[in-house]
Amino acid sequence: MSNEHGNLIKSPKQLIIMVFASFFVPLIIILLLMVFVNNGTRSDSSASAEELIKPVAQLNFKDANEAAAPAQAAK
Repeated sequence: MSNEHGNLIKSPKQLIIMVFASFFVPLIIILLLMVFVNNGTRSDSSASAEELIKPVAQLNFKDANEAAAPAQAAK
């Protein structure tokens, strides 16, 4: 059995190709995924961004003393 391992990259040309491919292939995949997601159809395309965000972004504040006030009035 040999302890030597073979190199996958045997020439400088292969090294340059692999460096460029390792950068550009993921970049191209990400860009294609962005195009795919942005071209998807929405169920309600006429709704504005504000109408879509409102149910999630709405905060309902309640006065902490308000719950105690009716209880004191009942006594």
